[in-house]
Amino acid sequence: MPIRVDLLALEPNVPGQARLTVKKWQGGEEQLEFSIQRNQDGFYLQDHKAWSNNPFWFKVSRFNLTANGEALETQVGPDVVDPLLEGGANSQFQIELREQNHGHADKGVVRPGVGLLPSTAGGQTRSTYGGAELTAPSAPAPEIPEIPEMPELILSTAEPEVELESVLTEPDYTPPPAPVKKSNKGLIGLLIVVLLLAAGAGFWFYKRTPAPAVAATAAAPAGADAQACTLDSMNSLPELTFVQTCIKAAPDSAKLLEIINQAKAGKHCGVAQRLYANRAQAGDALIANAYAREYDPKYLKASECFPTADNATAAYWYETILTQDPNNAEAKQRFEELQK
Repeated sequence: MPIRVDLLALEPNVPGQARLTVKKWQGGEEQLEFSIQRNQDGFYLQDHKAWSNNPFWFKVSRFNLTANGEALETQVGPDVVDPLLEGGANSQFQIELREQNHGHADKGVVRPGVGLLPSTAGGQTRSTYGGAELTAPSAPAPEIPEIPEMPELILSTAEPEVELESVLTEPDYTPPPAPVKKSNKGLIGLLIVVLLLAAGAGFWFYKRTPAPAVAATAAAPAGADAQACTLDSMNSLPELTFVQTCIKAAPDSAKLLEIINQAKAGKHCGVAQRLYANRAQAGDALIANAYAREYDPKYLKASECFPTADNATAAYWYETILTQDPNNAEAKQRFEELQK
């Protein structure tokens, strides 16, 4: 039976880093290696994010058991994460895991999970392994360079407060009054009262007028969310930006299928792939079932975005449904038939 392999985000998420989890593996946990092959040209992923027609093996000294004890996992870095995230719209990836002594071996489909970010999303992210030997890094390492910058930001904001204080305190100083005749003191006192009343009225008016502007600003994000998943946004925004904003808007399953169909019709194949995969991985059975049917030979309707059937990928998404709903009869039937 094929292994099930998932590439999942860390908690907390770190750009360019992921957990490679393996289920249904019947071999040992130590001295393993894996290769990744893409479907469109049969090339294999190499070290340093390159592709070649010769198999390349990423070595793992030891896989660890997951917390629930149902899978093995190891941490991988940008050399594995980035190429899989940058795959074309029709890219599918097959992984082969084997013992380094060429003992037990098995294959499966590997797909990027929800929330994975390329290393470029976090600036310069160091690889977690040297060469092709994978090791478990310490998770906080990428954040260390950011810590010294925080005091500078705090200090820079303190300066305007000093200036403001100096401005506000200046009116408290008044130059010594010039000598005046006693008969003018009443007129001067009246003038001071008038000035104080005018200043108070101006301050009251100033405090009340900004309210409409704040309300208008607060209402803006709602309009932006309403435009997040439109065809116009799809045509004008970069692919990844559109997908991220649309996912954040959280349309329901039926609406998301409409958006995916628009993407397919407009040949935005990468958008369709990413929206399908993100929501299916998040446990949306309706989306996962529709995605599985894009590859299932029983239901395939060939299109530019999904031109051919792929039994392994269809089985992967049917199995994803079964992890959420083990009693889903159709998913179970199609999964078993595609395994034959």
